[in-house]
Amino acid sequence: MTTATAPAGAKERLRFDNLEQHLLLKNGNYLYKVPFRGGFAVLKVYQGSRTWFDYALKTCGNVLVCNQTSFMPRARRRTELDCLKLWREAGFRVFGLYEDVEVEGIDPTLWALYEYVPRPKLVDLLGKGEIPLAERLALWRNFLPIWHRRHALAVSRAEPRLVHENGDLKHIMVLEDGGYLQFDFEMVFRSKSRVKEFVAREILSFLKSLGKTVGEHDFPAFMEETVRHYPDHDLLRYTHAFAFANPNPILRLARAIDRRIKPRAQKPFSKYNVARRLEHALDGR
Repeated sequence: MTTATAPAGAKERLRFDNLEQHLLLKNGNYLYKVPFRGGFAVLKVYQGSRTWFDYALKTCGNVLVCNQTSFMPRARRRTELDCLKLWREAGFRVFGLYEDVEVEGIDPTLWALYEYVPRPKLVDLLGKGEIPLAERLALWRNFLPIWHRRHALAVSRAEPRLVHENGDLKHIMVLEDGGYLQFDFEMVFRSKSRVKEFVAREILSFLKSLGKTVGEHDFPAFMEETVRHYPDHDLLRYTHAFAFANPNPILRLARAIDRRIKPRAQKPFSKYNVARRLEHALDGR
């Protein structure tokens, strides 16, 4: 990598002669761990390996069916940068963004340069059986008030961008100071009138991920911690209505059909079975 000296007030210019040697992850986007200012940064290029037809087809599904934002590369970048700003201003830890740089040879509307954070993901720590159960429960318990505060803000502000569209434990890092960094904001929901529904969906998504991570043996203990320490039981109970009694008759019918014909709906940690188990845990208290 070479860095061009910039005049005072100008952006620093970066040139990478061989980006492929810095490839960190290829997941529809290209993420590169690049040397930067004596350390590292993550260069995220939103133009991935999919064809433009794939992007357009996925966008149609997102916008017309799922009430989500566009899947097109430039739109995903705009959405993510907007969400990073929103979440950061709301007091949630997200990746830092380097805005005072330029990268030669890449369309500036297709990339962003983020801080590199070498910390473990919550999914990796909760899934480690060699870590005592009490320590893993504490990691989850400490996350719950942060999780709830975001949900409460989303509902009170009618702000769908504060709901994680891709809720999964692999999108949370555990920091050295005990905090939690959250990421992956390329797509969000759009309707301000359905925020509570989106929150319920996210709760079930995280609990599904939790169940798959900790396994059947330990999941009841984590569910008990959730019920005990997540402050708003109304939101937790709404997950059951989301899964089984949506006020929209079309969605309610679609989910009823989904439960009957999709094999994945019968899996122990499907959203339907997780909603049932959460309702049972709430009734038990």
